[in-house]
Amino acid sequence: MVFLYILLFILVLGLVVCIHELGHFYFARKAGILVNEFAFGMGPKIVSKKHGETYWSIRAFPIGGFCAMSGEEATDPILKPKDKVKLVFDEAGKVKEIITCITEDKFKDIPEVEVEKADLIGANMAPLYINDFEVNRNATIVVSKKEEYQIAPEERAFYSKSVWKRFMVCLGGPLNNILLAILIFLIMSFLMGVPNDSTNVVGSVSNGALSAGIKDGDTILKIGDYTIDTENGYKGASTKGSISYAIYNSPSRALNVVYSRDGVEYTTTIYSLYSFNNLGFASSSEDINSSNSEIVKVIVETTAALGGTNKTKAYQAENGLRNGDIVTELNYYGDNAFVSSYTVKVTNWNDVYIFATSDEVKQGGDIRIKYQRTTDGLVEEKETGLFSIYSEKLLSSQNYSLVQKIIGVGAPTKFDFFRSIGQGFQYFFKASSIVFKTLFLLVTSKEVSVNDLGGFITILNETASYASGGFISLLYFIGLLSVNLGIMNLLPIPALDGGRILFLFIEGVTKKKVNPKVETIIENVVFWLLMALIAYILVHDVIRLVIQLK
Repeated sequence: MVFLYILLFILVLGLVVCIHELGHFYFARKAGILVNEFAFGMGPKIVSKKHGETYWSIRAFPIGGFCAMSGEEATDPILKPKDKVKLVFDEAGKVKEIITCITEDKFKDIPEVEVEKADLIGANMAPLYINDFEVNRNATIVVSKKEEYQIAPEERAFYSKSVWKRFMVCLGGPLNNILLAILIFLIMSFLMGVPNDSTNVVGSVSNGALSAGIKDGDTILKIGDYTIDTENGYKGASTKGSISYAIYNSPSRALNVVYSRDGVEYTTTIYSLYSFNNLGFASSSEDINSSNSEIVKVIVETTAALGGTNKTKAYQAENGLRNGDIVTELNYYGDNAFVSSYTVKVTNWNDVYIFATSDEVKQGGDIRIKYQRTTDGLVEEKETGLFSIYSEKLLSSQNYSLVQKIIGVGAPTKFDFFRSIGQGFQYFFKASSIVFKTLFLLVTSKEVSVNDLGGFITILNETASYASGGFISLLYFIGLLSVNLGIMNLLPIPALDGGRILFLFIEGVTKKKVNPKVETIIENVVFWLLMALIAYILVHDVIRLVIQLK
């Protein structure tokens, strides 16, 4: 199974990266720029096939890709005086092949020529030449018996094109990723349908509702003391008369639910599930019955799709919680570990809910948890070390709520062409907002640091997790990944597409090109800084993986 997830990760990453590079390739070809190689992956070549002017290749490490265009960077002349080459001529007497691998047996019968003078650029359409031999503008350079590249006169080079054409080449990659994401989210929306939230008819059943005997097509009439309105059934926790409003405003975990089926009313008890995303634990679905449903027995680790377990901060804290522990007290310290500003004695899940949604705890900060653990029939009183919790601001930036309380009923869906389009764009804008909010928090919030960023191992784990949720879930992840790649590449950082766009903006304003050598040096320096950052993130990826697998 792990192998299949790794293969899926490569395919997903390959799709997103190749779509990105195809954007660069398309606009480069439209501009008449020579593309020497289109590669998926980095490192040594595994497979390479020339089609037309371009080598299409797969490289050893599936961690990116590139579209190698002529004239992207300042380079030394291809041929210099005293270089030795062999020349092959066409019927018109012009050079059509320049062989630099002169020791290859394949070319032993071709005379050797020492370069005295050469121009393979041909500025302003000047003729190309080697010594006194004219060179075809589409001649090739043979570097090995299996590899040859077409030369790139000035008119085929990236730097010779107008600011607008170069801008479109740079924008093409991120633009393709954004278009791919929109397409994926639209497909998702049409496959899922749009929820009919103006009803109290059950469309899907899971968790507690499933255990309580609720079925698709049942009608929820009442939850606890709250009557459910037909028009407000699934309209959210802030709407009175909605199912969510009744769930969140009922203090008990055990909810008396009145529902109808085929015109007959029934009453059942549904045990809701809590997930406290800020505190790092959730309620257990095991052993739920009328006698112990309010005991705060927690879950702090869940099975991961790619081996090991997913562990929360409450688990990773010093003397941290474990599945099955019972929370007895919550202590909030804000940003000052020496002054207890908020303490709650826990007797039921509503106590935890009140604590988690209090104005103080919403701001984040540090907490300690007192709990009971039963080992071999012996109950031990324990306390975690101090650990940080997530703020509402941070969670909302990732489209998470502070607390989830669910009973397992979902709205029915229906096909609506125009609403599906709107819903698809909503998915896109939400995914985009996650990227921008995360970048903002990375700069402004002490809750988020470089250590929290994920690399290739995180992407692999996320691919596995989303894939385990089904096809729609995987589609969402591909869309999210594509949005991330598109937006991140538009950042005005040299070595990224946004950095090149920044240089083009400077050129457009000043009417002067940035010195190509200076631009290349800046891009190379920043590139290696980015590589160092990626390596640092990868180390933390490995550390997180080790923790997960323990």
